[in-house]
Amino acid sequence: MKHPKISVIVPTYNEEENIADCLRSIFAQKYPKNKLEVIVVDDSSTDMTVQMAKKFPVRVISHNNKHGEVGKMIGFKKATGDYAVYIDADIRLRGRGWFGKMLLPLRNDPKIIGSFTRYYSRPSDPAIERYLSFDPLQRDSVYQHFSPSIDNVIVKKLAGYYLCEYSRDKIPPAGLCLYKRRELLEVVGGYKMFLELDFLVLLVAAGHRHFAYVPKAGLYHHHVSGLQELIRKRLYNLNSVYLAREERLYRWFDLTSLRGVMRVFLWVVHANLVIPSMVVGIYKSIRHQDIAGMYEPLINFAITDLIIFSFLTDARIKSVFKNS
Repeated sequence: MKHPKISVIVPTYNEEENIADCLRSIFAQKYPKNKLEVIVVDDSSTDMTVQMAKKFPVRVISHNNKHGEVGKMIGFKKATGDYAVYIDADIRLRGRGWFGKMLLPLRNDPKIIGSFTRYYSRPSDPAIERYLSFDPLQRDSVYQHFSPSIDNVIVKKLAGYYLCEYSRDKIPPAGLCLYKRRELLEVVGGYKMFLELDFLVLLVAAGHRHFAYVPKAGLYHHHVSGLQELIRKRLYNLNSVYLAREERLYRWFDLTSLRGVMRVFLWVVHANLVIPSMVVGIYKSIRHQDIAGMYEPLINFAITDLIIFSFLTDARIKSVFKNS
C-alpha cells in the first residue's frame, strides 16, 4: 500500500530540554522516513533548541511572533504533506506504529476530516500528571464538567478506531488531530493563529462533522509537575481564551442563559463541599489503582475558587457579558 506524505509541525520556544526526545519519538516510528516531513517552527529561542533540532532530519523555520499558535499555523501553511499534525515539544508519540494507526480511519472513510488519540501516563510521571491522564484528554474534573466527553460523540466502533460525529454543541476539546491538510486549510487557511478548538467549531460549521478516535495510538504529555503549575496554566487559559479580546468560538460555559448559570452554580457547590469530591477521588484511586486519584478534592477546590476570583476581579468581565 502506498504511504502518503505526512507533515509534522513542532512549534518551539526554548525547548532544549524537550525537543530531542520529541523528535526521537517521531523518527522512531515505523513509517518511511522519506514520507515524513518534520517542520520545527521556532519562535526565536534563546537556548539550544534550534541547534539540537538540526541534529535530526528536520526543516527549521524561524519567526518572532511570540505566540505558539502563530507558529503552528506557519507550519501548516508551509507543509507539503497530504496529512498534517502538530506535536508540541513536550509530547512523545507512544509506540512505533503511531502514524499507521492514526492514518487508518482517514484512508478508510472519506468523510473523516481528522483523527485524534488519547493521553497516557507512565508510573514514573508526577502524580498530578497521572491523575490528569485518568481522562483521555487530560481534563481535570472542572473541564470534564464543562465540556463533552469522547463517549458523547462516538457513533460506531470499527476495527482500530471509533467513528465520532460532532455537532455545534458537542465537540470534545481534542484539538491535536492528524488532519487532511488541504481540507483543513480550505476552512481555516485565512487565519494567522492555529486556534485548535475554535477551528473544530469552524470545521463542523463547514460540514466536516466526522472524526475518528484512535485510543491505541496514544501520546505521552509532560503537562505539569505540580498543583501550582496547573493553577498557573488554568489562569492563563482563562485570560487568553474566555476573557480574550477576540471573541472565541469554542465556549466552555455560557453565563448568558439560566441553564449555563445553574451549571456553573452546581459545580461551585460540588467543588466547595469537598466531601463529594473526596468520595470521587477515592473511587478514582481504586478504579485506576493509583493514589493520584486523591488529587480530586484539592484540584476541584483550588482551581474552581481561583478561577472564580480571577474571573470576577477582571475588568473585562463586563465586556464578556455585553458581547455574549
